[in-house]
Amino acid sequence: MEYVVLIPAYKPDMRLVALVDELTQVDLPVLVVDDGSTEEQRPVFDELAKRNIPVVRHAVNQGKGRAIKTGFNYLLINHPELKGVVTADCDGQHTPADIMKVLDALRKHPDDMIIGARKFTGKVPLRSMFGNKLTRAVFWFATGIKVTDTQTGLRGFPASCMARVMKLSGERYELEMNMLLALKNWNMHATEVPIETIYINDNAASHFNALKDGLLVFRQIITYMCSSAASWIVDYGMYILLLLLPLPVKLPEVACHVIARICSSLVNFKINQKAVFHMHGGKREFVLYVLMVAITLSIGTPLLHLLTNNAGWNALIAKMCVDTLLFFFNYLVQREIIFRRKPQK
Repeated sequence: MEYVVLIPAYKPDMRLVALVDELTQVDLPVLVVDDGSTEEQRPVFDELAKRNIPVVRHAVNQGKGRAIKTGFNYLLINHPELKGVVTADCDGQHTPADIMKVLDALRKHPDDMIIGARKFTGKVPLRSMFGNKLTRAVFWFATGIKVTDTQTGLRGFPASCMARVMKLSGERYELEMNMLLALKNWNMHATEVPIETIYINDNAASHFNALKDGLLVFRQIITYMCSSAASWIVDYGMYILLLLLPLPVKLPEVACHVIARICSSLVNFKINQKAVFHMHGGKREFVLYVLMVAITLSIGTPLLHLLTNNAGWNALIAKMCVDTLLFFFNYLVQREIIFRRKPQK
């Protein structure tokens, strides 16, 4: 057995049986992971048992991410000859034809992660359209990688990638985003395959919790924003304090900006190193970070001076505009240079 279709299933209906029947008709092996379904779904799994479809069970619901890891673990132990696996949803969103397209792409690109990318044409639920556009934009900002559909469950994985996926954090839907976030570290490419966009009853069967799972999906990005917010508080607090402090000699606004930026940069470096990018050591990273701060100051300080002294802007408004521009510059430098990990072999 070279390739398997893995289907995580939580409270599935007979559409799962229909999908399995179509896949087995074209001689595609299928593995189902029952993620803690209830007695109401017993007839569905009884039908799978009649067809001798292997089912790995969770005693309680543990989340889609854990179900995928459980399936990968089962396949790696029981089928070491495996070349790859395709994951598909159980709710009818993925057609056998599209599953075959992803499998064919995996055969042609055996070292890539294959993404079944929906076109999002026709009648698409607003929450799904908005959610995908938002995650696509944020993912591009976070990684620099353009992926059309970050939320698709139809993906192809080479066998060499499966153990890496199992080591990732994420037990629910956030695992699918974490896989994409790990691509650079794994030195892997994502190959996209266009698939149909299918939503049944406005995607009512989906178990995706927009608030809870959305926060998990964006956890790393939210952490970076919180880090920036913390350094912003230090920066502005120090800046305002120095402006208002009754010193014998009043410090110029530019000097206040430089002192505040140095203090906030030290806070930002430590938080980003430990909480955002999870790097250890730090001598090389610290030197590069100091260099980045110096470059930032060489850009920001003259610009702030220009806006306040020449253009007559309010000092706080000018600083806010300058810092917004530098926020994006700093993130790109940290992502691509300072905290960039060496690709795993």
